[in-house]
Amino acid sequence: MRDRDSKATARLAELKESPAYLATTQPVVMEVLQGVHSAAVGRVERVFDGLVRLDVDPQLDFHQAAHLYRAVRESGHTVRSSIDTLIAAVALRRGAVLVHRDRDYDRIATVAPKLRTEPLLDS
Repeated sequence: MRDRDSKATARLAELKESPAYLATTQPVVMEVLQGVHSAAVGRVERVFDGLVRLDVDPQLDFHQAAHLYRAVRESGHTVRSSIDTLIAAVALRRGAVLVHRDRDYDRIATVAPKLRTEPLLDS
């Protein structure tokens, strides 16, 4: 949200205008809000309030996230944040495309072929 000229900002603007819906999940909200300056919290919360929320299902998603974490580790890599595996688990269950700027999702996708990702990492 800070990088006004980044690839991610441009793609977010496109998604807002597209007929497909833009959604988030609680762990994404948490990650973003913990990194926002206090003065911007209200503005960021309003952005999230306007999005569809894909809720975490504790009965399914925590177990799937743990499975994904183990699978990535067994493939010889490490996911830096287990929150990323929880976000991926929600996206998998809901069939959502996970738009991201985090290389961990590329690692997760190698062990979860049904996870659809769209990386927005600037070159």
